[in-house]
Amino acid sequence: MTEIELRFQIPESQWTAVHRWVAGTGKSAAAAEERLQAAYFDTAERDLARAGFALRLRREGEVWVQTLKGAAPDGMTRLEHNVPLGAETPTLDVARHADHPAGQALQALLATLPEGALQALFRTDITRLTRPLRTRYGLVELALDRGALLAGEGETLRSTAVAELEIELKSGQARAVLEVARQWAVERFGLSLELRTKALRGDLLARNLDCAPVAESHGIHWTGDMSRDDALHVLLRDCLEPVLGNASQIVSGRHQPEHLHQLRVALRRLRTGLRLLAGEDDVALHALADGAGQLSRRLTAARDADAQAQAPWRAAMLAAWRAERPSAAPEPAVSPRVDVAGLIHTREVQGWMLAIIGWLARPEPEHAPESEQDLSLVHERIALWRAAADKQLKRFDRLDAEGRHHLRRRLRRLRLAMELAFAVPGGSEGRRLSKKALEARGKFLERVHEAAQKLGSLNDLEIGLSQAREELALAMASSDVPAAARAGFSLGWLRPRQKQALEKAAKAARAIPALKPAKASKTSKGGKAG
Repeated sequence: MTEIELRFQIPESQWTAVHRWVAGTGKSAAAAEERLQAAYFDTAERDLARAGFALRLRREGEVWVQTLKGAAPDGMTRLEHNVPLGAETPTLDVARHADHPAGQALQALLATLPEGALQALFRTDITRLTRPLRTRYGLVELALDRGALLAGEGETLRSTAVAELEIELKSGQARAVLEVARQWAVERFGLSLELRTKALRGDLLARNLDCAPVAESHGIHWTGDMSRDDALHVLLRDCLEPVLGNASQIVSGRHQPEHLHQLRVALRRLRTGLRLLAGEDDVALHALADGAGQLSRRLTAARDADAQAQAPWRAAMLAAWRAERPSAAPEPAVSPRVDVAGLIHTREVQGWMLAIIGWLARPEPEHAPESEQDLSLVHERIALWRAAADKQLKRFDRLDAEGRHHLRRRLRRLRLAMELAFAVPGGSEGRRLSKKALEARGKFLERVHEAAQKLGSLNDLEIGLSQAREELALAMASSDVPAAARAGFSLGWLRPRQKQALEKAAKAARAIPALKPAKASKTSKGGKAG
């Protein structure tokens, strides 16, 4: 069978309200409660988890069930195979899934591993309250879970709390799950999507880790044989985990700076791709692109704070400060951390994330006319973006810090766009891509990436200078001599390094070849040059 469900984190402040809703009242009171105790299996190297599998034995009331689950590439749909085993405590036997596609894939994986590699890594002890809910699009099951994940024994026993709502499709359209999630989980209760499964969270507990691995946003490459819908599906699918997976970890309250960084990289990649594909009347795609842009901008201050704290030059500056003023304390301040979890855990952002999942869950569209599916049209938009960047590059020496920041953003967008369309014929190279044309595209991308990197390093220094100026002004206004000394030292240390970084950025910008872009047609809403 295929399991279609969405999972949400429930903060303690909302538990009572969500519990009351799931329990139901009056005619809707058909909820049932049971205790679920399970053991999850994997190898010591986590080979199953890396391949997207979750394998468990679970006691459901008085009956044991062995379950194998596959990956969920669209955020809500995954293969699942359940084998009821009766009341006696069973042993694990993967052969029970031999006739299922997920089981066959698991057997192929296990064939490459040593015999007996599977072991129980952690356990769950959950009280589940369930109730069916009929909607106009189908029947869903609400499942409210509360309990704990457990790993170790005795003095080494570790646990982590579970408080989740699952909305699972029982019959009908996937849209039934999405509508209930939007109307109740997000709009009514303000819950946040949880892409981290119990299997993943339990594995982290077993390894005594706080955070899930960072979901990296890798390059996406469309090809000339793709339709517009194919390209859109690939874009949304490949951006889903870096966006929603990293967001889930951030909302949990514990994350690493790289979770935030990769989330923002994925948001930029997603927004760029959507703007390339969206036509003038594609209101829904423009809304998705705008949502990605708005969230990315909201996260900018948090990312800047992380970048300042991690900047390679900061440790050197602090060491110089300590050497010059060994008795002075404290050291130059770093901007306070931003409540990044709060920025993501809003109804607006969670609704936008549901919209992405909704696009991936749509039925296959009917075949569109060839003219509407021709991906080569994205090069017209890229030509406009390139023209805007070229215009700023020509007057680089006259740009101020804000202008250089805007240029950096344009170059990043241009690089992401050309990366997406790298293997799509069109643009100035014509309908066929020669080896020479591909080499020219590759060289251009390298130069753009180098300039964007240099501008990024420059931007970090200029943010540091701006903060030091603000700190100096505040210190002078309050007659805080030690603080003024720290800020003055920061300014003196940063200025020559900013000048050096500016020279390197200028050199990299001048190295970008000013190739003449293809003649572009009249721009649409999504293709404006800015």
